[in-house]
Amino acid sequence: MKGSTIKIIALVTVIAVPAFFLLLFRPLSKVPRPHPPHKLYPTGEVNAYKDEKGKQVYDSFYHEIPNQVFTSHEGEKFELDSLRGQVYVADFFFATCPGICPVMTKQLERVQNAFIKDHNFKILSFTVDPAKDTLSALREYARNNNAIPGKWYFLRTEKEDIFKLAKDGFFLVAKDNPGQAESFLHSEKLTLVDADGNIRGYYNGVDSNSVNKMMGDIVLLLRDLEKNYSFRKDPKKRGSLFSK
Repeated sequence: MKGSTIKIIALVTVIAVPAFFLLLFRPLSKVPRPHPPHKLYPTGEVNAYKDEKGKQVYDSFYHEIPNQVFTSHEGEKFELDSLRGQVYVADFFFATCPGICPVMTKQLERVQNAFIKDHNFKILSFTVDPAKDTLSALREYARNNNAIPGKWYFLRTEKEDIFKLAKDGFFLVAKDNPGQAESFLHSEKLTLVDADGNIRGYYNGVDSNSVNKMMGDIVLLLRDLEKNYSFRKDPKKRGSLFSK
């Protein structure tokens, strides 16, 4: 082998080997992290402003869940706007539902337990059958499904207002279903809403894999919201996905 060839191989080795180890062992802080899902339903309006460098920035407005007043299963007044600044998951159900509701509720119990220590995360379940789902019926349903007070709310109001919220607020189906085994037709989707009231995603509430994906997206939203969110298992530390 000629001397020039040996020199070239040696030079490549000197450059390539350190680069390989630099990439292999570079700090995790330099590894790109996943981002939360994008906001859904831009309204067409644009907010123009200048950043700290004086550059013109254009930011779209997005659909926000409208405020509405409910009564929680604990008998207290509850406003959707009270959750501004927090992340939540919402679903539509009714307590006597013989079909998808029990499966969705069990999945939500799993979500609740995963984020049991996270004060910036809540779950809302809206009944589409307020006539039968009285406060006592909702309290029993919450108790039977291990709902934690202040973490998971079962909410009721006039049926027409619930249907309107589903249609115009969450863009989901919720309506009467006369003559069928299930008296009401409602979506199996779980809706993830961010701290600004924007919809960030829909997930199949009867599919555990889809719910797993949702929990990952919740982590990403909480990470951005809390800035120092982490996976630490210490229950004294906020942001522990696996806290018990």
